[in-house]
Amino acid sequence: METGRNAPCPCGSGRKYKKCCLARLEPDRDQAWSRLGEAYDRIENRLRRYAEKKLGREGLREAFDEFLVWAEEDEFDQALLDNQGPIFFSWTLFNWVYDPEECIAKLDLTPGLTPAELFLKKEAKRLDDTEIQLIKAISGKPFSFFEVIRCDPGKGFLLKDVLTGEEIEVLERKGSASTHIGDILFCRVVRIQDMAMLYGCSSYKIPPDRKPAIIGLRKSLGRNRRKITEEILKEYDCEIREEYFEISKSLFHVPVVVNTDGDLLNFHTIHYEIGSPDLAFLRLSSLCVTESGETLRSEAELDAGGGIARVEIPWTKKGYRKNIALESTLLGSLVIEGRNLKVTVNSAERAEKIRKEIETRLGKGAKYKTTVIQSTDYMLREQREIQRGEDPAESEHEKLMQHPEVREKLAGMLAAHWKGWIDEKLPALGGKTPRQAVKTADGRESVEALLLSAERHAANDRHMEEKTLKLIHDVRRRLGLVRG
Repeated sequence: METGRNAPCPCGSGRKYKKCCLARLEPDRDQAWSRLGEAYDRIENRLRRYAEKKLGREGLREAFDEFLVWAEEDEFDQALLDNQGPIFFSWTLFNWVYDPEECIAKLDLTPGLTPAELFLKKEAKRLDDTEIQLIKAISGKPFSFFEVIRCDPGKGFLLKDVLTGEEIEVLERKGSASTHIGDILFCRVVRIQDMAMLYGCSSYKIPPDRKPAIIGLRKSLGRNRRKITEEILKEYDCEIREEYFEISKSLFHVPVVVNTDGDLLNFHTIHYEIGSPDLAFLRLSSLCVTESGETLRSEAELDAGGGIARVEIPWTKKGYRKNIALESTLLGSLVIEGRNLKVTVNSAERAEKIRKEIETRLGKGAKYKTTVIQSTDYMLREQREIQRGEDPAESEHEKLMQHPEVREKLAGMLAAHWKGWIDEKLPALGGKTPRQAVKTADGRESVEALLLSAERHAANDRHMEEKTLKLIHDVRRRLGLVRG
């Protein structure tokens, strides 16, 4: 294993390596890094042109099909494929080999050699020593999932191969500037001239909460083996890419969004004309199980005669299926305003159910007018358009968060969520609860990744960041994961 930057210097000076010999080596390493980068730039375009000509349309199609692990066309949309372009060419040049028994097309290629190796045989006399070293070092080097353990922005990072467990210091100026501890890179790490560098890397970083899936792959590859080696990575190249594509699809495909009942999310706004606001309130107020009718009426707007002018009735039920710590579930909202009744729910099933309730309770006292339906996609697009021309400080969320009672209510919900989270069965943990998962090393690592991801999300909410981080720290303490 390489000497860590903060480890004692091997020369025996007693100083840290980064303050001793590494500091003297870094100028030379920077120059060598630049030379390697320039050499790679010189050969990359030549390699692409050679591969496109040598493989032709049929060969590139064969390579592309194998790269996608022979997936069906409808498994990948264009946006996802566009994201894979750079890594596809890198994999094709340095990892794909022609196998006549596997390919449909008959190609004029030497079986068992990568396009880069074929190029080297043909052009070796026109290449300098550094270019030759690069092609030899990169060819056949497998891709894997590397977690960022430490990052020196603008210089490089310490990466750990999640599958093999190997740690390696990598020089990378541009990529390290926007990378954070816990990010996972799907890439190829190549050792050359006493340095480790990235040659071929996904165009996006994988967030920590996808790490449990990679740990699951590691368990599968490591079954009946003492150690996962580079040769194992090469042997299971297809399975590793399959996991990468599954993660990619989960990151870029629009998910099917459902409510707490498991119904497809579609927003319904139902309109009625009512005869008497007071009578409608009297008969509908019991749809709220969390507040009494008296409490709801005390918050209503009244007209000059003391009758209801406007009132909101939350439609709730006792209990929350996904978290036993929460006392109730919000199903929708009813607003009486004059002789109008507006109901909002988030699924067709709930819309049908609330219509039956209203028409049973009010009978001829309610006349159905219309229902407006908006899909999740439409709502998200509309929200993005609104936010483009809106000062975030004036957003509805920001306005709400100015009220202490709203912050207090949200804090209570967060506390209930994290209290119940420890004993909630999570798909990311294979159906285990965090309390169960931390009993194994792989489980602890998976739970750590989920908590790191939650801490990142918390950092984006300036109102609840401190509260949420304290709650997550308490979860760590209860699970025995407190650092230091």
